[in-house]
Amino acid sequence: MTPTRIRSPRPEDAAALAELHLETWAETYAGVFPESAWGEEARTGRIRMWNSICTAPRPGDSFALAERDGRLVGLAGAGASQDAPAPQERQLWFIYLLASEHGSGTGQGLLDAVLGKDPASLWVLEANARAVAFYARNGFVPDGTRKPSGYEGAGDEIRMVR
Repeated sequence: MTPTRIRSPRPEDAAALAELHLETWAETYAGVFPESAWGEEARTGRIRMWNSICTAPRPGDSFALAERDGRLVGLAGAGASQDAPAPQERQLWFIYLLASEHGSGTGQGLLDAVLGKDPASLWVLEANARAVAFYARNGFVPDGTRKPSGYEGAGDEIRMVR
């Protein structure tokens, strides 16, 4: 397997990142979230989101993408906590990888790129055992806070902090 390259997104990456974001959601949440979560309305929102991130990121936000053999395979983002009150100043907003990248070290590379070893919080779907274990290996522990995922039947998200 060729090495993964981790780098910051550029304006020309926006459309491909939006598509990757939707593809990783479809792989991760198929059978858990409705298909509309990665459908046309979601596509419009992701394109808008990634255009903004790639052309005018806010100070303090950190985004990274992973590419292998010229193809985007993962993405991550972190910044100021969106919780009030915030358990930590920084929050990991997301890491998504293609399923083919699971266990390759790409997720670790993305986490390190956007957060390093800094204290932070994150929200993860409680039923996503693989993600919960990954975050636990990186020092995150559940703090007892939970909220509905927003998708009927998908269960709750739990907050983890380090």
